[in-house]
Amino acid sequence: MQRAGDGQNATAEQTRERWARLAALIERADRPGLKALEPEELDEFARLYRRAVADLAAARARSGDERLLRYLNNLVGRAHGLLYGGRARRRLNLRGFFLVSIPQTFRDGWRFTVLSAVVFLLPALVTWGLAADNPAWADALFRPGMAEMVQDFLARDVPAGQWFADSQSVVGADTLSGHIFVNNATISLAAFALGITAGIGTLWLLFSNGLMLGAMLGIFAHHGRLIDFLGMVGPHGVLEIFAIIVSGGAGLTIGWALIDPGDRPRAQALAEAAGKAVRLVAGVVVMLAVAAAIEGFLSPQTTGLLQANEPRVMLGVAVWLAAMLWLLTSGRTPLRRDGEERVREVRGA
Repeated sequence: MQRAGDGQNATAEQTRERWARLAALIERADRPGLKALEPEELDEFARLYRRAVADLAAARARSGDERLLRYLNNLVGRAHGLLYGGRARRRLNLRGFFLVSIPQTFRDGWRFTVLSAVVFLLPALVTWGLAADNPAWADALFRPGMAEMVQDFLARDVPAGQWFADSQSVVGADTLSGHIFVNNATISLAAFALGITAGIGTLWLLFSNGLMLGAMLGIFAHHGRLIDFLGMVGPHGVLEIFAIIVSGGAGLTIGWALIDPGDRPRAQALAEAAGKAVRLVAGVVVMLAVAAAIEGFLSPQTTGLLQANEPRVMLGVAVWLAAMLWLLTSGRTPLRRDGEERVREVRGA
């Protein structure tokens, strides 16, 4: 049987080995800096540095060994100087952020996005069927003013783009795009921000908007005008709905960190989840900007290819597929990073 003293000696030996390994990495990086280390060595350096800081704090509290304290003070001080001393000015790497960070974050959190899609789309399918059979369901679910808008649409028989062309002629395509962007961004940001309610607010926002979307589809289907409605909103609407779903996934990421932080302090789990969610929302902003540009400049078209409903819907699906291609494939081959960028990542870890 192993005695307690043997276990303590083994632990002490492992601790000394950690200190020696940190000292060796410090020596290697002393002149050229941390950028001389390999990526895995940088991660190891950061991990060993944090362990050494904890060892120093414990030694100060429990030990009167001045020699040990001097050694750890020197070790931690040199490591800190390498890690944080003379920090280079940060450079914003937009290419890496949009082509690597956002897509990787989306893929890592796919479960939350799928849950967001289910909570949004399942009620939409149910109310679509109900309203298609009985329009009274739509009347019960519509917000004030929506019923009048539907009746106005049903009373007119004009090319799909004419709805937006009328607005465009009054305010201009650029102003119309800006207004649409702000409106959809407000909904998306609300889905993200309500994650702080442990995801309850996010779930309700997705659920209620899904109900209304389904009711809208259902009532147009009841009157035989569903393809006209899809032709009107199709070029931009598919991407907008997807953006709201991704925002919902971002909100649920935050909510789950509050519910189940794992073995981390809840504040730390929340901070990490918020970082991921913000990256997703940055991607949402890009998608909404594209959708607003389409809605302002392409959706109002009433001539040429976009005068028919089917090509307009196909355009919307194609834009959504392009967004999916970006999020699912981009960043699988990491962009080349220089030494300074790798050091900045370790500093911020």
